[in-house]
Amino acid sequence: MNISLRSQQLKEPIAKPEASGNSDVIKDVNDFPSICCSNFLIKKTNDATGFGVFRMGNGVTVMSMVFLSSALMSLAENEEEALYGIKSSSLITAIGTVSGILSAIMLPFMGALVDCTPSRRKIGKVFTITLVVIQTIQIGTVQSTWRFMALLQAINGFVFQVTILAAYSYLPEIGRDIGEKLMTEYSSDYFIMMFGMESIYLVSVIGISIYYELGDVLTAQVAQVMNIVLSGFCYYYGWKFLTKKKARRELSKTEPLFLSGFLQVFRTASGISKHYGSSLGWFLLAVTFAEAGTNALTLVSVTYLKEAVEFSGTEIGIMFLIVIFCTIPGSAFGAWVTNKTNPKTSIKLQLVFFIIVNFAAFTTMTEPHHHHLAYYYGILWGISLGWFYPTESLIFSMIMPKGQEAELAGFFLYCTQIVGWLPPLVFTIMNESDFSLNWAGMHLNIYLGLAFCCYMLMASWSDCLEAVETNKMIDNDHENQGGSKVPEVI
Repeated sequence: MNISLRSQQLKEPIAKPEASGNSDVIKDVNDFPSICCSNFLIKKTNDATGFGVFRMGNGVTVMSMVFLSSALMSLAENEEEALYGIKSSSLITAIGTVSGILSAIMLPFMGALVDCTPSRRKIGKVFTITLVVIQTIQIGTVQSTWRFMALLQAINGFVFQVTILAAYSYLPEIGRDIGEKLMTEYSSDYFIMMFGMESIYLVSVIGISIYYELGDVLTAQVAQVMNIVLSGFCYYYGWKFLTKKKARRELSKTEPLFLSGFLQVFRTASGISKHYGSSLGWFLLAVTFAEAGTNALTLVSVTYLKEAVEFSGTEIGIMFLIVIFCTIPGSAFGAWVTNKTNPKTSIKLQLVFFIIVNFAAFTTMTEPHHHHLAYYYGILWGISLGWFYPTESLIFSMIMPKGQEAELAGFFLYCTQIVGWLPPLVFTIMNESDFSLNWAGMHLNIYLGLAFCCYMLMASWSDCLEAVETNKMIDNDHENQGGSKVPEVI
């Protein structure tokens, strides 16, 4: 999500990329299909164009998981025993737990591959193809196959994170190539592109489901077919435009590739703690908890709406469509609050608002006849998410020491994933222990509350801005290593 929703069409031709020996690089805008809004989709550089189109595919993929999750739960409910003895109502959060643990363990290693080898584009393409192949197989989700499809979904969650890792590693270079002003404009465009594709997808799937009166399973199958077509198109052109890159840094001869990512995470964390502990340090700790709670809301809400409110997959899709639309006024409102106060105050107010909404939602939506409340809470959740993501990104961009954008962008991404497995795991344990689902859902506020406490311990906003006027991490590294450049890692 981004603060500004302003779009701008560029009439300049796509700039040729740096010479890389890659014959698959797009050099002519005519290679992009002539479709509606194609002039808006084409940006100043190949990488900028590819990243935007890639994000469109990501938006569709995320929304398709909503319909598939609902179908898997419906199929599991028809069995006397769900996967490995867990309840059907724990299935989706259990899948999220496995995906989260795989991501937390493997992302540093995958980051080292992206950073220390010239295979960034190849890794992204291979994992994207794997993602699409698994989603194609999942069209066959029926009563006799749902267990296998659930296992595939757990793997697919990790695969999806690797595709994000590879594509987002281009962002620092895109920013350097086009400049800060144009990057700000493109950030708005990227949100509009992703939002537009998600809306087209959701409206189409929901419309077909309602018109033909499809059940959860058939709706999920239709959703997967449309997902493959739309996301496949976006992923193909996304990676066709994203260019081949050289290795960003050389791997030390004494440092194994498998350990390189973990060691770099440790070095970066140590440098932040030593030089920016009161500003960037507390912020990244807040990000760790806030992202864990916020990202888990999708998994938890699908389960909760399905079990407590007895929503169908179509109704859940409608609720998420409302959430997506309401992120727009949420972004505008968040920007207004930020301008009236400052980003740190704004994010604290957002967390308080989010906690109140979650408490109210999981307290009042307890029976099927409360289904109408879900749509109202969808509005509030959308406003909250639209407020949260751009404000968090703004804080990071303003208190990040200059000269280490790539390294810290990678570390930021890792912070958003490192404990992402914990909320779904706790929800699953509470559900399996026969706690009420509303308490299991409400426990997400614990992570948001911890994030709020981290922001309270963070230095004042003026002190945070003052702290990054000089890059102490680079200066310290020069003193210790004779002026060598700090390694960059994604």
